[in-house]
Amino acid sequence: MDETRKTLQVDDSKTVSELMFTICAKIGITNYEEYSLIRPSDDDEKMRTLTLRKSRGSIKNLEKLEKMKQKLHTDDEFNWLAPGKTLRQHGVDESEILLLRRKYFYSDQNIDTRDPVQLNLLYVQLKEAILNGTHPISQDQAINLAALQCQVEYGPMVPEKIKRNPIE
Repeated sequence: MDETRKTLQVDDSKTVSELMFTICAKIGITNYEEYSLIRPSDDDEKMRTLTLRKSRGSIKNLEKLEKMKQKLHTDDEFNWLAPGKTLRQHGVDESEILLLRRKYFYSDQNIDTRDPVQLNLLYVQLKEAILNGTHPISQDQAINLAALQCQVEYGPMVPEKIKRNPIE
């Protein structure tokens, strides 16, 4: 998500839900039950599954297409590993990269505002959800969030650093 990679050795005979306690403890996340692992999605695979075969019933196809559009931006697009299965049962290779994401949002009270790791994961996941349309927002909210993002990334405006290149 934020291009940070951490390599952890885990026991692949444990279930995903058992591993979440270990993984989250190693990176300092206390509410491990709200997190899970996903396989990074393959956009080509996604596009392949979102096609319709030509058939005689064009109205049926339109209905199917509408259903597919509704599913485009949901958690269904994530390849969540089943919590009751082991990594072996999922066929996860030891060289395969898995992503840690927050799967359940129980309450804002569960967010430890003093925990920079948890806040960063939440921030990056929410930013990604806004940018890809999973979490739609108004144009005014988008403008305000973009301004805050610029402030965070570039800091306060310093008039002396501004290069003026008038368009002629």
